[in-house]
Amino acid sequence: MDIVTKMTIAAPAERIFEAFVDKDEIGGFWFSSSSESWSEGKEITLIYVEYNAEVTINITELVPNQYITFTWGDKTVTITFTEQDGATLVTTTENGFDSDELEVMLEQKEGWVYMLSCLKAYIEHGVKIRAALQ
Repeated sequence: MDIVTKMTIAAPAERIFEAFVDKDEIGGFWFSSSSESWSEGKEITLIYVEYNAEVTINITELVPNQYITFTWGDKTVTITFTEQDGATLVTTTENGFDSDELEVMLEQKEGWVYMLSCLKAYIEHGVKIRAALQ
């Protein structure tokens, strides 16, 4: 089963894509920090200071300004960037869930909605709200 979450952000795909792959920008909307900038084939450590947590992701595919695919644990995530009418539709798709993982899926869906909301605030208004929810 898949979790699909979408949000339109008033910015070009290039700007949004760079916010994900630039290790100095990801702290503006998602994780506290990234071990390095993202590129295909890289293993990246993402740190959440607020939760005293870290996760390792493996970037399996990356096409600038179009999409990023990575694995974390036994799940695969694809983030796509689709320009339309002067804005960009950002879509996250996380797959690999079993039908009995509904509670986990709900928690993940909430996380994707929050991340995209933080991304929107960061890109459109320069506001960093990612650490507000604890």
